[in-house]
Amino acid sequence: MNDTQTLRLTKIDWRWLVVTYCFLVLFHLLPTLLELSLWQLFLSHGIWQFVAWTAFGVAVVGGYVGYRSHGTNILEPGIASMLYVATLIVLLSKVRDVQASGYRLIGLLVALHLIVFLVGCFGAAVGNWLKTRREREKEVGDS
Repeated sequence: MNDTQTLRLTKIDWRWLVVTYCFLVLFHLLPTLLELSLWQLFLSHGIWQFVAWTAFGVAVVGGYVGYRSHGTNILEPGIASMLYVATLIVLLSKVRDVQASGYRLIGLLVALHLIVFLVGCFGAAVGNWLKTRREREKEVGDS
């Protein structure tokens, strides 16, 4: 038995990163844009409702990807979520004038990307946990 534990970095599975980004665009952004009244409702009542809606969508999609993927894919939904939020920022800046500038805007964007990364990773971890739980129950049922 080896008492020394080493931190082993795994390679990022780019396929699941692309799949997660596509799922976010197809199942979160597209329905929100198609239902334009929903988009305007979030933007008219402040950005925090839109951030909550985005965090919910990212967590659900990350959980689904963590549940359906082969192996452990936790970083991929987090990175795809950051790319998705970058896409949302570009769309929001075209729809609405951004009042903040300088260091405040940079700090807000960094914080937003970090939060969305953590939410995406959390959703994937929950999905992965549900997948391993289902597999264990299946093994116990087969025995």
